[in-house]
Amino acid sequence: MEGVGDAVEILPVEEAVALDGVTELEEGSRDSTDELRHYQSSDFASLRDEIHKEITSRDVLLRKLEESVTRLSEDIAPLKDYVTAKMQQEAHSASSQSSGSPEGGANQDGDQETEEERNNRAQNRCVDVMMSLTEIRENNEEKTKIVRGFYEKIYKASPLTSLMLTFLERNRGVKVLIDCDSSNISNLVKRLVNLDGEKRNGTEFLTFADIFECRVYLGGVSGVINVNIRGHYKKENFDPEVSLAQSLAQIVMYLIFKNRGCPYACDDEMYEKLYEKIVLETSQKKDSVTMDGCVHHALSMKTPLAREVSLISVVPGMLVKYGSKEGMSKLLEQVPLLTFFFIHHVIPKMRS
Repeated sequence: MEGVGDAVEILPVEEAVALDGVTELEEGSRDSTDELRHYQSSDFASLRDEIHKEITSRDVLLRKLEESVTRLSEDIAPLKDYVTAKMQQEAHSASSQSSGSPEGGANQDGDQETEEERNNRAQNRCVDVMMSLTEIRENNEEKTKIVRGFYEKIYKASPLTSLMLTFLERNRGVKVLIDCDSSNISNLVKRLVNLDGEKRNGTEFLTFADIFECRVYLGGVSGVINVNIRGHYKKENFDPEVSLAQSLAQIVMYLIFKNRGCPYACDDEMYEKLYEKIVLETSQKKDSVTMDGCVHHALSMKTPLAREVSLISVVPGMLVKYGSKEGMSKLLEQVPLLTFFFIHHVIPKMRS
């Protein structure tokens, strides 16, 4: 993700995916996630099945995609309202239960402590592995603590982001290089070729995922950057952990799908066309709908490949940037189809 001149942002969702003891979830978030998955999965699955049946003809496939995406888009607004209301309802219910009888509260607290201990062990194990895969420039105790904090924030941000780190923990196919003394990566790599195929200096990047080498470079100093939104530059805070989450997401896409970082397999025409349609629709909306800087950055890339690889990483980026609930809310509002694609297509592959 480039950082000087173009000023790149790199960024995050929420949603619910059960992680078999790997992730800590608030009850309200878990229940609302289940509801979201229940209410949306049928539409998304229907879309996928319809496309599969019609795949014999490219023209028919594209027409079906357009019709299905349009129909799905129209369903987003009421779904978002429902999820928001459900979250508030579950939060209130959880609060009422915790203030109930002393005896019941004591038992519940004990159960929560045990669950918290299990979750902490899973988190610490995952972060320990990620630290073993990380090289910190001119390392010392303070820098180690800072970098560990990056991984902890990514892990805690959302079930989706903790699953992403857990995937990397098990796969161990990535190398992360971090410079805690700079906001760019020039001390880690002098020259590189970006996703658009352009040769650039390391000073122009806040972070960069070398997909084919499975290496991530990160400038670990936070600060303020200029983000180009609709031809105007807007100042936004730069958080290294957000950039790191997005770069790691690109590596995960490559490790799963083996397709240059795209979130679908080389021979999967159905999901390739679906994702292309989602990228196109998101690009068409960006000038009329208020979107986060990370979305604008992803869509500002010059080549279709660069836009596809960059846009999918917006989901974990915004979840880390805003947290689980707010991040998911913004994702559903700004890029709903991208969010559902991540949840219903990418997440199952990541879990398996």
